[in-house]
Amino acid sequence: MRKLLLPFVLVLAGCSGPSLIVVGEGVPPAPAIPELEGVITDPAGAPIESALVAFGNLDEAETDGSGKAVSEWPRSSLSIAASAPGFHPGSIEVLELPDTRVVKLALDPVVLSGVVRTADGHGLPGVLVSLGDQTVVTDFAGSFQVERVVAGTVEATKASYHESSAAWDGEAPTVSLALEPRVIRSIRASGPSAGDDERWGELLALAESTEVNAIVVDTKDESGRVFYDTAVDTAHEIGAVSAQYDPAEVLADLRERDIYAITRIVTFQDRYMGAAYPEHAVWDAGTNETWTTGGGQAFMDATDPASWDYPLALAVEACELGYDEIQFDYVRFPTDGPVDRAVYDGPNDQAGRVTAISSFLTEARSRLNPMGCAVAADVFAVVFSASGDQGLGQKVEELADSVDVISPMIYPSHYSTGWFGFECPNANPGPVVARALDDGLPRVTGPAIVRPWIQDFTYGCGEPYGEAEVRSQIDEAEARDLGWILWNAGSRFTEAALDPAAE
Repeated sequence: MRKLLLPFVLVLAGCSGPSLIVVGEGVPPAPAIPELEGVITDPAGAPIESALVAFGNLDEAETDGSGKAVSEWPRSSLSIAASAPGFHPGSIEVLELPDTRVVKLALDPVVLSGVVRTADGHGLPGVLVSLGDQTVVTDFAGSFQVERVVAGTVEATKASYHESSAAWDGEAPTVSLALEPRVIRSIRASGPSAGDDERWGELLALAESTEVNAIVVDTKDESGRVFYDTAVDTAHEIGAVSAQYDPAEVLADLRERDIYAITRIVTFQDRYMGAAYPEHAVWDAGTNETWTTGGGQAFMDATDPASWDYPLALAVEACELGYDEIQFDYVRFPTDGPVDRAVYDGPNDQAGRVTAISSFLTEARSRLNPMGCAVAADVFAVVFSASGDQGLGQKVEELADSVDVISPMIYPSHYSTGWFGFECPNANPGPVVARALDDGLPRVTGPAIVRPWIQDFTYGCGEPYGEAEVRSQIDEAEARDLGWILWNAGSRFTEAALDPAAE
């Protein structure tokens, strides 16, 4: 049966006559109030979350993760103002509701520029500068810039320097800080010494009872041995690992005693790498084999960037482990052996050698400074007194801008007759160190710290070395406000030559 749908009619009687209501025909709703969406971004268009947005006198709202805040449209012009921590406030007048119902407002970030210098005015690269939750690294000139910042304390830190800070009011466009170098007085622990509980304990006790405030621990020595179970695969592949100590335990011991932690990495002399990767080693034109020193040690080719990867990987790992400073030794070209037959990928003139060494060290610093580690280079003492690179690729003027610390190995026993006017330089340890430092220091025109190696062993002409000989060298470094490192191959030092620890 077909059903008919008819409107239901209700007739009401009343004094004014009948009324008719048709069910199903609604009263039209009031027009909806339109909404306006404000989108707050930075100049690049990235959304700013938690910005406070004022829509005239109507609403205040915080932006969400997409930078959006919403308000009713007042059917007339509207002023939108926005502010956010780390940004300059901004506003915009909206004269009529856009078709998209979206208005975008970009806020300019608050920018603080600054520079960190050494005490003598050199711009200091590789400084970690922090303000709030932001940290940046100073560039080659010591300059830095932080954005999206609010008033607070600017802190500058760099390994081998004392920390510095400055209050910033949030308004000044620039700030300057200066860092004072730490005076590091160090001894050195060979790999086996660091792994011998008794010997290691004696070295720690020596540091605690004397002026010594740092220890250099060998990661990799002159033979190429690596003294702990490294995570760098290459060391295992070439058979170089000779695990003697646990670096986590060594570093915990140093931290507990507030001892500055340095690790030494012999860089280009490496018999293991030379055997495993002859294509990256110095080549012997006479034998058509890997070139070796007079002592039979291979040297990696410093002009071949592929030879840099392994020592840099060890250095990065050492920094990650917690060392304060990474010291590169044998960061040079070979000098003993048939050097006239040595063949390199790159040029072997002075310019080529100096460029290779400074480029390696600059690369090391670019990786390690942002991680919080200083970069040091051990250099032959002769380059402090003689012009040119002496065939080493080490030139003081270049190194001063390539590393954080230069450590000339000023061992009086290594100077031949006639140096500095002495028949036996080894018998005049204090004057030899003084002359060498005075020759080299004026040539350190960059920000690098000079921290010499000091001889604490007997070798060559003259009397055996003892308290007087060692102390006379230390005194010359101290007289020039420099730190120092004692070298003894067996890590046995002349305690009587050291001042007691400060009270």
